[in-house]
Amino acid sequence: MKLKVKIRDTKLTIEKVTIGTDSTVDALITALARKNLVNESFTGGLRVKGAEDEDLMSVTLHHLFGESGRAEIYNSDMSITLTESRAEENNLAGRKLLDYSMFMETVDRFHELTRTTSVGPGTLFYVQQQQRQYFVRMDGTGLEFFHFRNQYEDAFRKSDRRPFLAVELKTREALSPDELRWIRSITFPAKEKKNPVIHFDPERLSQEVIDDINVLIHRIVVIIGRFRTRGEALDAATPHIPAYVQVGEECSVGYIPKAQLEQIRK
Repeated sequence: MKLKVKIRDTKLTIEKVTIGTDSTVDALITALARKNLVNESFTGGLRVKGAEDEDLMSVTLHHLFGESGRAEIYNSDMSITLTESRAEENNLAGRKLLDYSMFMETVDRFHELTRTTSVGPGTLFYVQQQQRQYFVRMDGTGLEFFHFRNQYEDAFRKSDRRPFLAVELKTREALSPDELRWIRSITFPAKEKKNPVIHFDPERLSQEVIDDINVLIHRIVVIIGRFRTRGEALDAATPHIPAYVQVGEECSVGYIPKAQLEQIRK
């Protein structure tokens, strides 16, 4: 990935930088500091504009850019504006080519499973995919997604939560005109409460984001299905969190004590 980097601190610096698309924002800042393009003492508290709650160590560069091909990282001392050198590829036509087919199939499976299986409102799920850890909360409107480490307390709140992404499930009648047009662009709107509305910055929505969320929802389907097979209820009041953990080739589904999660987080 080739980036044009415009840095404003005590001066204005414009440079071109090449870095891997899978690199995190934190890695980019470290690379800029090593090149003496930023003063490392000014980099504390940097945030991505539009995604202030996300950890810079978890946000990868290919998640930053939307249709504008621009992103901004800032704090009170400096701002860093990033522009993709090939931003013309990120046009609206390209965005329309996103593939939602697997996502829609997984949402449909989730709807069918939860329609016949009792899951307590507010039930929280822990999902670990190798080193990536998430909470997924199920509520009356759909699913909310939280980063495990920097949104831990937020995921447990009864109100005023701020997930980094949410998938709201609506009936056809409840869809707004814009939402209805979007659903019709990818599938036939359903009467049932299973039309997914993705609440996420549209400029940062990419195929990888869709695929990642699809995997997380699929993991929730696996958890609920496994508990139903065992005849166990999923209760939000329990101190044990239903979990899907995959590390290497090993995969386990079951309960994990909240106290153990708090130890993992430290």
